[in-house]
Amino acid sequence: MNASRTIDLTACAGDGFTVRICAGSRLHFGLLDTVRPFGGIGVMLNMPSTEVIVSTADRFRCPDDYQDRIGPIAERVRQFSGATTLPSCCVEVLRTAPPHCGLGSGTQLALAVAESLCLHQALKVNQGTIANALASRGQRSVVGTHGYWQGGMIYEAGDGEAGDGGVAAAGENINVVQEAVCLPEEWRVAVLRPLDHEFAISGQQEREKFARLQPASEEVAHELRRLVMEDIMPAAKQGHFNAFADSTRSYNELSGRLFASVQGGSYNGAAVTRVIEWLSDRGVPGHGQSSWGPGVFAWFESQRAAEMGLESLPDNVELVTLTSVRNEPRSVQVLGSV
Repeated sequence: MNASRTIDLTACAGDGFTVRICAGSRLHFGLLDTVRPFGGIGVMLNMPSTEVIVSTADRFRCPDDYQDRIGPIAERVRQFSGATTLPSCCVEVLRTAPPHCGLGSGTQLALAVAESLCLHQALKVNQGTIANALASRGQRSVVGTHGYWQGGMIYEAGDGEAGDGGVAAAGENINVVQEAVCLPEEWRVAVLRPLDHEFAISGQQEREKFARLQPASEEVAHELRRLVMEDIMPAAKQGHFNAFADSTRSYNELSGRLFASVQGGSYNGAAVTRVIEWLSDRGVPGHGQSSWGPGVFAWFESQRAAEMGLESLPDNVELVTLTSVRNEPRSVQVLGSV
C-alpha cells in the first residue's frame, strides 16, 4: 500500500471522538451486460486515494464544495438513526480521486463519508445498508463497493449466487462477489487521461444512455464470462502477467462493444481511442478504458517496465497515476471515545 501523507487532525476544527477512513480508487474493466444484474470485473488501486475525517463538533459542518454530495448522506444517516438534527460533527475531505475519470471517485467518497458518520454516531449498520441506503451506491456494478471493503480484483458475476470460495454480499440488495483475488504487488498500472476529451458521462446522461442500450447477445455474454473465468482469473492467481494483460485487454474491448451505439465504438470517443492506439503502437499490453473513461489503464509487469512504456507521453495526454493494486480494504482509524 502506498504511504498516506500525515494527517493533521486539527484540520477538522473539532475535538473528542474522531474517525479517519482512507480508501483507494477503482478501475472497471467492463460490465458483463447492459441490463440488470449487470455484473463485471475491476480492481482497486492504492492511488489516487480518498481520505475522510469526521470529528466531534458543535454542529454539522462540511466543506462548501462538497455540500451537495455530503449533505444528502448526512441527512440519510439522520433519518436512519431517528435523530431530529444532523449529527454534531465536522466532515473533512482531505483528498479524493479526480471525478469523471473512470476511477470510481464518487463511490469511494460516498462510502467513506457514510461509514465514518455511522462509526462516529455509534450506529450498527451492515455494509449493504451503508452502500445502498446511506451512500446511495451499488445501483449497477458493485465492483467499487465490494472493493472498498475487500480490496484486490473483484469479479461480480451478476447471477445472484456466490461461487466456490466466493464472498457473499455484505448486505441486502447488492450483487454478490463471485471471486476476489489479490494481484502481485510488483505489478503496476498507469491511468492516462486525454486532455482534449470533450465530455464526461454521469448522472442523468448516464441513465439516458443505459436506457438506449440493447442487452448483450447470448454469444457475447458467454464469451465475456469465459474470458473472466478461463483467462483473467487463472492468470491473476498464477501471477502470469502476459496472459492477464492480454485477456484483460480482450475483455475490455469486447465489453466496450456493448456500448458502441452510445459512445461511438468500444471506447468513448476519438480522444480515448487515440490513447488506446498510442499504447497499442508502443506494444503496451493490458490497456483499456475504465468505465466510461476518459481514464485509460495500462498494465506493466514492474515499475521499470512502466517507466519505459510511458516514455515520450504525448503532450495532450496526462498521467493521472502510476500505482499498484490495493489488495487491502479501506483503513479505519478511530481516536478518542464517544
